[in-house]
Amino acid sequence: MTIIAFLVVIFICVGLHEFGHFIVGKLFNFRILAFSIGFGSKLWRKKIGETEYRISLIPLGGYVQFDREFSGGTEVGDERSFSN
Repeated sequence: MTIIAFLVVIFICVGLHEFGHFIVGKLFNFRILAFSIGFGSKLWRKKIGETEYRISLIPLGGYVQFDREFSGGTEVGDERSFSN
């Protein structure tokens, strides 16, 4: 029971933390490609608009993937990309 409670608390904390990144990105009108709680294999995913929402196997972290944050994405000069 203690392990399950720990995982639920971590899931909630990671979700709230990543939601902070997500909401700031939306406020600045960045294109957000993915919002994920967890790493590894996807257990659940749903695409709404341009963003894919995911819950993955290992709930010890998460990420928000902005367009062109790393490599790939849309054209250079796109106003909604993170690199601009």
